[in-house]
Amino acid sequence: MERKRACIHCHRLFALVRNPQQQFCSHRLCQNMRKSNWHRAKHKQDSDYRGNQSQACKRWRKKNPNYWKQYRATHPDYTDSNRQKQKQHKQMRRKKPLCSETSQFANSDALIVKISVITNGYSYYK
Repeated sequence: MERKRACIHCHRLFALVRNPQQQFCSHRLCQNMRKSNWHRAKHKQDSDYRGNQSQACKRWRKKNPNYWKQYRATHPDYTDSNRQKQKQHKQMRRKKPLCSETSQFANSDALIVKISVITNGYSYYK
């Protein structure tokens, strides 16, 4: 008898084939969510991974310096919607100091503010 479990993302039942700890079904959106969750947790916990990702992004940007300029030129709808979101973002920032809506923007990593906290004489970033 095959065991079945509900997917964490879509709540559909799926058969456990290889891994008894499997939590997501094989649908593309569910697998994308699984990968996204893994990436977010890894980025949060592993400073080496964070550094490697940062270096890879820098190398890519250096190798493709005009990418965003060309993308905006060929995708005017994206450019307009991003401008509208940016206006909303600026209005929200005027109302409160830190806005959590950064994930809607291209290069959202650039919007993350590093806050230095000093505890017992040691300084670290959140």
